[in-house]
Amino acid sequence: MKIVEYSRSLQWVGDLRCNQCNGLTPAWRSSGMSQCFPHFYCDTCSNVIHRASDQRLVWSDKSRSILEQITNTLPKCSCGGQFAANCGPNCKHCHAEIAIVRDAVEYLHNPNMIVIDGACTYSDEREPYMVRIVE
Repeated sequence: MKIVEYSRSLQWVGDLRCNQCNGLTPAWRSSGMSQCFPHFYCDTCSNVIHRASDQRLVWSDKSRSILEQITNTLPKCSCGGQFAANCGPNCKHCHAEIAIVRDAVEYLHNPNMIVIDGACTYSDEREPYMVRIVE
């Protein structure tokens, strides 16, 4: 799998603070210009999926019924977990979920995909890749 490295010095690289253990998890956040919506996290690991086919469904609308339609087609993750609408990435220290999805319907239009160090992104338009945060 391809590895994409992001330097800590970039404006889109930072840390997510865990509400459970207060630990910091390095992460890259796509810019709003990338239009990475909707995207969904695995319920087991921190991998994330963004599919253009889902984007076409929510481009001009977002609703509970569209969310359910998409959710019913989300695949299993390579780790064995399931991509889901109400999950966020996991803390690198205590593995608790870092809650970034407060309202799954509203989140359908969030263009900023957050990918933590070591997580993989999946798409229906490109090969998967792993994000690596480097000093």
